[in-house]
Amino acid sequence: MKITKRLAIHTGFGMTSMALPFLFGGFLQNKWLAVMGCFGALILMYYVPVNKHVSMSQLLLIDIICIVSFPLSALVATNTLLAILWIGVVAFCVQYILSNNFLIGPQAFFILMINGMLASLTHLDFNMRFSLVGYAIMGIFIASLLAILENTIFEKYPLTLKGIELHPSNLKPFFYSINYALFGAIAYAIGYNLHLNNYYWVLVSAITVLQSENITIARHRQFHYIVAGIIGCIFALVIYVFIHLTFLLALLSIIMMGLICLTMPSSYLIGNLFTTPIALILFKLVRPELGTNLILTRIIAILLGTTIGVIGVLCFDTIIKSKLMKKSMSKTYFLKFLI
Repeated sequence: MKITKRLAIHTGFGMTSMALPFLFGGFLQNKWLAVMGCFGALILMYYVPVNKHVSMSQLLLIDIICIVSFPLSALVATNTLLAILWIGVVAFCVQYILSNNFLIGPQAFFILMINGMLASLTHLDFNMRFSLVGYAIMGIFIASLLAILENTIFEKYPLTLKGIELHPSNLKPFFYSINYALFGAIAYAIGYNLHLNNYYWVLVSAITVLQSENITIARHRQFHYIVAGIIGCIFALVIYVFIHLTFLLALLSIIMMGLICLTMPSSYLIGNLFTTPIALILFKLVRPELGTNLILTRIIAILLGTTIGVIGVLCFDTIIKSKLMKKSMSKTYFLKFLI
């Protein structure tokens, strides 16, 4: 991995996006503001200059989707069945729009992660859930303003929604998104029915694999995600046992955000290695009573979720190959008829 000056500056912006929520939360003595603000700041990952003239269009689109979907996710948290259906709807809509426009980036990953979290907060009252929504949206604004500043200094791509289009005649993204949403919702439902802490982690692990183009890539991605996840959990376990000061936990999160920014352009899966300890550190700050049980839950979610993801990709791959075979056979019969 070559660290260019441009990548180093982008990393600095990424670390700043994580540091500011911690500063605001510390000043107001509100750990939930810091933690949810940090989760919202992960939206910076959707600033991908390689998308060129639609780079800022993607970021603005993601901002709008998040601002609309987050409150609705908090609202449906009162009804589990409704929450599962809602996660499926969000997964389909986001994945269909992004895949239809061939936009490079984390796809629906971070959007579904935060929506899944908000929709799982059944144990919190209405006011608290919507406070968390506000904190997450604050993090999104911080990340977006930093991305706009970075874009203004460097790429100077237009700040507009123009360029985002749908192509209804192309059915593959449509069926791909249905499959993605279906198995994402199944993963979310299974996590809930197993009564896992932070059960939306099963969804997160599943969609990491479901974003694969075919079963070969899916299996490869599953293997790497499991290895990266377990390494991340071991690292988090060391932190859980030996580090308890809020300042040090915050500093580690900021450093790992920097490592994500450095590694994500070359390897999305290596970047994911650092998302696991970040998530666990953030929850240690606000839910320390769960202790190391969260680490075990994360490992279970990784193994279960990636397996669901592989099954989902296998189903889609089989259907696509079956359709292509039927098309090939129909063309062969047609040619024989002509001959």
